[in-house]
Amino acid sequence: MGLHRSDRNLEVAKRENSVILLEENYQEKYEGFDPNSPESNIMFSIMQNAYLENSLNLAGKIEDQFKNRVGRKSRGVMQAGFWVLFRTSMPSVLVEVGYLSNPKEEKYLNDDLGQVYLASGIFRAFRDYKEEIESER
Repeated sequence: MGLHRSDRNLEVAKRENSVILLEENYQEKYEGFDPNSPESNIMFSIMQNAYLENSLNLAGKIEDQFKNRVGRKSRGVMQAGFWVLFRTSMPSVLVEVGYLSNPKEEKYLNDDLGQVYLASGIFRAFRDYKEEIESER
């Protein structure tokens, strides 16, 4: 989730999180969270900062697997405050494996072998991350 290092990342997070406003009873369900509120975004940053370094480490390993082992184009590791990562009490990442709006990507994502490669890349990255963390104990 990371710190909001640029206005662009913050705006993307606000836009992505704004879908909760369409849900019935969203104020109660999301405990008063308002994606347009500066306070909500500050709260996101504070809660996630405790695991930022580990989250970036895991994200970097996933990106490396996708880029170097699976052969996918990388857009890099990015940070933004997405609701799906809120209140995680552990390192957390949101993985975008491709874009269905791109016909070539859609074909790859629907291919059984492509799915195996992507899943294998995520598995290898997590395995490597876990081994690294456990070796530090």
